[in-house]
This record gives sequence, structure tokens and C-alpha cells, in this order.
Amino acid sequence: MKTSAPAATRPSTASGARLRRLAVVGLVAPVVALAACSGESPVTAEPAAPAGTTPVAESTSTTPTTTAPTTTAAPTTSAPAKYSTRTIKAVIKDPELGHTITALRLSRNLPFPKNQPVGAEAFEIVGVKVEFDAGSRYSASLDPKMLTLVATSPKQNVAPTAEFGKAYKADPLLSTKRDDRDRGWVFFKIDKGTTSALSLAFNRPAYAVSTTAKSIKPKTFSVVLTK
Repeated sequence: MKTSAPAATRPSTASGARLRRLAVVGLVAPVVALAACSGESPVTAEPAAPAGTTPVAESTSTTPTTTAPTTTAAPTTSAPAKYSTRTIKAVIKDPELGHTITALRLSRNLPFPKNQPVGAEAFEIVGVKVEFDAGSRYSASLDPKMLTLVATSPKQNVAPTAEFGKAYKADPLLSTKRDDRDRGWVFFKIDKGTTSALSLAFNRPAYAVSTTAKSIKPKTFSVVLTK
């Protein structure tokens, strides 16, 4: 039985999704080869800009007079935020659909490509390595577009962008079908100066089950990545 795309919700997915439920109790599902990744595929980019420096203050030469000498100092420049990456384990579970989403690594302050100076002034690039483990009960796929990065200060709810994966030579997170698994990176552009408190959200769309009258309501699940 064919299914249609998921109903629209945040982030955008096609509406009116139809799911196919396993109709016969005890029916053995076909064996699916899971995409098990050995080892990490960390982001390999390094910060391009060196840390800024503070010039030494220059003082004017003086002669013995009654006027006190004056000094002038060049303006200071703040050092750019440094690239960092860390291993984490933050898990989201959807008990209705049987999905498990696990954030494995978090990278902050990734350097912008050199041809995007304006973006580098306004935004920070954040990378999250995620594992999708799609449930086997319904034909509901997991898609990177269903994820958002949530920041506390300033408050933001950011959808992933596909413009940086090739620049960092990172394996992208792919759409994952029922009872299958995938692991890869998703990237987000957040406001420059965003604090460390970040969460990952899974925005489940609404579904209608084709073999029953049951409907599954949209719901957002979230997990803290860093405080």
C-alpha cells in the first residue's frame, strides 16, 4: 500500500502523510542492512583567523615642564571566538513512532568560507553530528529538515542549512526510512554572540494511519546539548 508525504508542520514537510502499518500480527519484516559507521568523521576545518592582539600603548616624549605628559593608545581588537568540538550524548525518543535521535558531537565557531565575509560578521556556524534510528512500527521516515537548533540567548529556533557540508568535508545526515539508521552532520547558522546554552529539537509532523482511523498529532521533542 502506498503512502503519501507527511502533513505540513514545523519545519516544512509535505501534508497529509499516509503511513502503512504492519497489518498482520507476527509478520516478519524484511531484514534491513543498517548503515553502521565505524569511527568518527569529525569536522576537519580549523579557524582561519588568528587571535587579535592589543597594540602596546604609545607615550609621548616629554621635557621637564609644568605640564604632565599625556599618553595615547591604539584601540583594542577582541580575539575571534575559537573553534571547538566536543563529544556528547543527547538522546531524543519518540515512543509513538519508535524513533531515536542521538546527538554525538557538537562543534562551535566553525570558520566561514572565505567568500562569505558578510556572513562571518553576523553569524556563527554550529555543527552537530546526529544518528537517526527510525522506528519499525510505521512507515514514517526521519529527515534532517525535522530538526532545529534552539538557542536561549538570544532566543532562536534555527533550521539546518545545507551550504557548508562540502566546505568541511563532513558526511551529511541523510533521510532515514523505517527500521533503518544513518549518521552524519547537520549545520546551523546562529547569531554571532549566542551563549553556550543550546538544545536540539525534533519537530514531528502530523500523520494519518491508512489502515486504521488513528491519527498522530504533531509534537516537538527536545534535548539539551550544552547549558
